Amino acid sequence: MSSGAGHIMDMMNRIRQNAALKVSRRNKFKGGNKYSNTVVKSEYDFPEVSNSELERIKTKIREEASKENKKRRVYLIFFAVAVLVVFIIFNYY
Repeated sequence: MSSGAGHIMDMMNRIRQNAALKVSRRNKFKGGNKYSNTVVKSEYDFPEVSNSELERIKTKIREEASKENKKRRVYLIFFAVAVLVVFIIFNYY
C-alpha cells in the first residue's frame, strides 16, 4: 500500500467515526439524556402590567434612548471636529 492509500483509508475511517458521533450527539440534544425530562421553574415572578402602563414604560424607554443617541452624536461630532483641527494644525505648521 502506498502512502497516499494509507491517508485515504485514514480519512474514510475518520468519516465513519464522525458519522457515528453525530448520531450520539443528536440523541443527546433531542432528549436522549437524563436532563431532558426535568422541569425548571424560574425563580423570577414578574408582575403583570396593564397595556396603558406598558405603553407608558415603552415611551419612557424610547425617550431615554433618543436622548442617549443625541448625546452620542454630539460627542462624535465634537471628536470629529477635534481630529480635523489637529490634522489641519499638523499639516500646515
